[in-house]
Amino acid sequence: MAKDMLSSLREELKEKYRRIGAENMQETELITLLLSFSEKKEAPQKAEELIREYGSINALADADPQLLMKNSSISEQTAVLIKLISGVSRVLYAERFSIHTVKDAETAKSFFSSHFIGAVGEKLIITALSRRFRVVSTKVLAFGTPALAVSSYREIADFVLKSDCRIFLAAHNHPFSEPLPSDSDLLFTRNVINTLSTLGAVLADHIIVGRDSALSLRESGLVPEFGGIPLSGYNCGNDK
Repeated sequence: MAKDMLSSLREELKEKYRRIGAENMQETELITLLLSFSEKKEAPQKAEELIREYGSINALADADPQLLMKNSSISEQTAVLIKLISGVSRVLYAERFSIHTVKDAETAKSFFSSHFIGAVGEKLIITALSRRFRVVSTKVLAFGTPALAVSSYREIADFVLKSDCRIFLAAHNHPFSEPLPSDSDLLFTRNVINTLSTLGAVLADHIIVGRDSALSLRESGLVPEFGGIPLSGYNCGNDK
């Protein structure tokens, strides 16, 4: 695409963006607009190829920049710009819905939902809370199905010991489905409860974040072991 034609297309898409907003534009148009600032030619063709290959902006934004450059023949500048989509979204969400204290299941769902914005793969997160349920630190422990991440138990123990906290939350995501726990999710939760118990700590909850909603395993009643470790100060919808 000639330089003047690309400039004309960029101005046309910018005007459309100002007029109707990003939410009313096609995903291909949004990626074309973004690529028009970093690719010297073929921005529309590359935008169509990227959306066709990854399926959506969410999936594209969570792709590995190095793989994007290698497989899609885009510049490093473009790969960085694409990666910024999910990064900036998470920062904006965190600032707008800043959560510093997690004292109930609903707040825990909101807190962890912000950590999975734009994610297309599963990942496991653990958060340490103070005795007043203030967030002390959060760490991504593993990528992939949590129940298959056997090495994460050692990492969990290491995180617990280094955090000097007694209360913890775990979370993982189901990016393309409902937050319904599998047998592996339930077994993993029981094992984490036992792991923390041996260290003098407690698992307050395990949150599963799905495509459009989130679920608290403590609140669900699907893990009876939670009932054996009542936690004063952390409230669930099923509490009397």
